[in-house]
Amino acid sequence: MSYTIIDLEQQTQPDLLCPSCQHCVLDWSKTQYIQPCEHTAFIALDLGFEYVADDFEQTLAVSVDDIHAQELNVWQHIQGSSLACLTIYKMSLGVADYKRYVGFTV
Repeated sequence: MSYTIIDLEQQTQPDLLCPSCQHCVLDWSKTQYIQPCEHTAFIALDLGFEYVADDFEQTLAVSVDDIHAQELNVWQHIQGSSLACLTIYKMSLGVADYKRYVGFTV
């Protein structure tokens, strides 16, 4: 997989817009703050996936259900995807060095 990582560790504004359509994918001002658009491949934490598009899941070597059930390394499986090209935003969750990853198809 070819991917670009954009590190948002120092970002003070936690909202995240899709780089293609500018839809607000992470909007902390709303109760349902995760609102994927058609370009969102996944929204994941180190602990598991919050959202995964069917097309992206099919590129993983292991199903998302297996990743969750076996508590496998989410980031490792994201990197192992056979998807051609992604832009991945990485940000801190502010707890125990856990990260959130949001991938968009390019």
